[in-house]
Amino acid sequence: MHAFQAQNATMTLAEGLAEYFDSYPALKRGDSLSAPARQFFQCHDVAHVIFGCDTSLTQEAVVKLSSLFGTTAGLSVLRGYALHDSQDIYRTLKAGDIFVTVLAAFTFVPQTLARRIRQKRRWPWSDFSPFLDRPLCDIRSEFGIQV
Repeated sequence: MHAFQAQNATMTLAEGLAEYFDSYPALKRGDSLSAPARQFFQCHDVAHVIFGCDTSLTQEAVVKLSSLFGTTAGLSVLRGYALHDSQDIYRTLKAGDIFVTVLAAFTFVPQTLARRIRQKRRWPWSDFSPFLDRPLCDIRSEFGIQV
């Protein structure tokens, strides 16, 4: 478990993002992505940190659900998952991992939805820069986010 994943992490959002990127150096980002994908993945990576998720397939599903139901993007976030760059990632998934995630979905989907319903307000999907210097614990408390 990474420090940014702790509910009461005192590191700032910027520090959490730095830890996230250091922990997952193989993530697609920067010039290797199209402009729309770069914007989408920037917001998506912030969601990983805000909602305290790693990059396992199950946690990716939690981020997707949390982005849909716990951010201001709502259903529009699906456009990012439909981008060519996202499809490239889906093609690398193994059938066994998908099967395990589908089985686990019976547990994590209801838990994730319940957590997002209990949020005080939605996380600002693309307008997160004012929060970069704020501690994650304060952000999560303000928005009612349970990791």
